[in-house]
Amino acid sequence: MKISFIPIRLREARKMCGYSLDQLTKAANVRVTRQSIYNYERGVMQPKPDMVKALAETLGVNESFFYGKSTKIDMPMLRSTGDNMLSEEDLQQLEAMLSYWAERYLLMEKKIGLKSVFSNPLADIKVSTLDDIILAADHLREAWKCGSGPLPAVLRLMERKGVKILSAELPDEIWGLSTFADETHPLIVVDMRPQKTTIERLRFTACHELAHILLHFSDDCNVEKMCNKFANFFLFPKQTFIEEMGGEHREQLTLEEMIDLKELYGVSIAAQVHAAWDIRMISREHYNWWYDERINKNNQEEGWGIYSYPETIGREKKIGARISKSTKSNK
Repeated sequence: MKISFIPIRLREARKMCGYSLDQLTKAANVRVTRQSIYNYERGVMQPKPDMVKALAETLGVNESFFYGKSTKIDMPMLRSTGDNMLSEEDLQQLEAMLSYWAERYLLMEKKIGLKSVFSNPLADIKVSTLDDIILAADHLREAWKCGSGPLPAVLRLMERKGVKILSAELPDEIWGLSTFADETHPLIVVDMRPQKTTIERLRFTACHELAHILLHFSDDCNVEKMCNKFANFFLFPKQTFIEEMGGEHREQLTLEEMIDLKELYGVSIAAQVHAAWDIRMISREHYNWWYDERINKNNQEEGWGIYSYPETIGREKKIGARISKSTKSNK
């Protein structure tokens, strides 16, 4: 059976490279018109093999990418942070985008002889309770040698441990996604636009998605809630939180002390209140008061402190820089 060219893969690859139709027409090392590329992307025309080869070389992937025979994305695992479901169109677009990004990333690593290794320190832990989550969060900190204090630059930490992270514009109400490429390489996508998220939410989202990648859940678990709890206690360990709060039980929490901890640990006021209730540091009544009277009235936590340490990703850029330097040296 003849394998057909997949139009959406060309479109998403072109967009991820930052090319307009005109720019791709000029960049491709073969004679092609803007209208032809437009028609390839719409599925109106099928490019000939020499054209597919030229497009693949220009966009930095194997020709098999355009036929869906290259890097495989685990679609059933493609989860979103947030209650909104992805439409079928969104899923197809994301699958094409992630396939292109993962394949190019892996080819770049191969080009400089860099092995992409990922090991899951929590592979033997099955989660069903809050205690399991706290244990898993503490175990990961120990395995990754994070200590018990603040975690600056969690995105860079994940990159060092073999998780590939992509910054991309995601649909409204979706802050992050996670899946695997070729059942081996963990991928996390986060929407880092400041107009959409705060730095604390970005950190929380990344750790939530990390939980999806690392943990195995019992059938009766509310997986999304458990991933939220993991994110909370990985960023701010239970024992450290108790010590910072001055004890296991509090009559009430003050905004001033939580602002201080937010600015140090990069954990929102809302997350701290959640953690305090989860470990029963505070009463349900005090938890409800915080949400009813304070948090629900200031979801963005404006005026409640700022975590100033930047969150960035950079491994892909560093690999690209090494390739560029090697290319120039060989000329």
